[in-house]
Amino acid sequence: MALWLLWLGWAGPLAAAPQVEARLDTARVTLGDPFHLELRLRYGRSEKPILPPVGALLPDFSVRPDPPAKPAPAGPELEQVQRYELRLYKLGEHRIPPLEIGFVQEGGDTLALITPALAVEVVRVRQEGDEELRDIAPPVEIPGGIPAWLAGILAALVAAGLAAGVYWWLRRRRQPLAEVLPPPPRDYVAEFARIAAMGLLERGGMKIYYSLLSETLRRFLEESAGVEAMERTTEEIVQAATELDRPLIGEIERFLGAADLVKFARFSPPLQEARQASETGKAIVRQVLAFKAEQEKKAEEARQAALSSP
Repeated sequence: MALWLLWLGWAGPLAAAPQVEARLDTARVTLGDPFHLELRLRYGRSEKPILPPVGALLPDFSVRPDPPAKPAPAGPELEQVQRYELRLYKLGEHRIPPLEIGFVQEGGDTLALITPALAVEVVRVRQEGDEELRDIAPPVEIPGGIPAWLAGILAALVAAGLAAGVYWWLRRRRQPLAEVLPPPPRDYVAEFARIAAMGLLERGGMKIYYSLLSETLRRFLEESAGVEAMERTTEEIVQAATELDRPLIGEIERFLGAADLVKFARFSPPLQEARQASETGKAIVRQVLAFKAEQEKKAEEARQAALSSP
């Protein structure tokens, strides 16, 4: 199922225009089984591609990208293939939205190409309506039989195995259960630093850069502040963040609002302001953590005072 891209504006010669092909290796898959998305890029040797954050753009999918493939010569151009292993755990038809792929030219100009949406249907292992049971194969007769002495040995072995299993189970009951430690908390300050070091702004990936910043802050708010943020608008997040103080909520609103302008209104802030956005994200993370720590300290002090009061 090969699907070709839609064009945005491009002023260069037609023969040198980059091309992108997006395809799925199947249009129908059973629940939980893997299938693959393939992005095939063809571009000039002086151009640099910017791949979209597929995992962030497909929240309903389990996405595991293959290791990045090196571009291969294809005549006067280069060809690059990037594959992603996908899984779905909900029945019905699912949609892969259009994916924006950027190309930065030698002079610094940026060309963006958009792939069409792709669809895949997730079905049961046994199709709905297939209620009729298949015939069970008749038993196969084995001539001869088991000698009595062999049957006795097998019975003794089974009894010994059962006794060993019971003994092991009784010993295990007496041992204390090992403490299950929670996974270490994610370092979101380091995550903002990693996004800043990706070089997206230098390659013209302003929209991808702000998308990653916005997604990182939203995940942090869900994990650390108890605010459902991944599927909400900025206004809904601000209304739900009732446990934070107003100045901090204002910082979050300004940060996410600036990202929304870049993602949805095609606004391009000055380069220095864009670089500062990752530092602003770090500052918000630190402020939220400090605020939560102060709230927990006050709650503990109040609890201790209540316990010590007559």
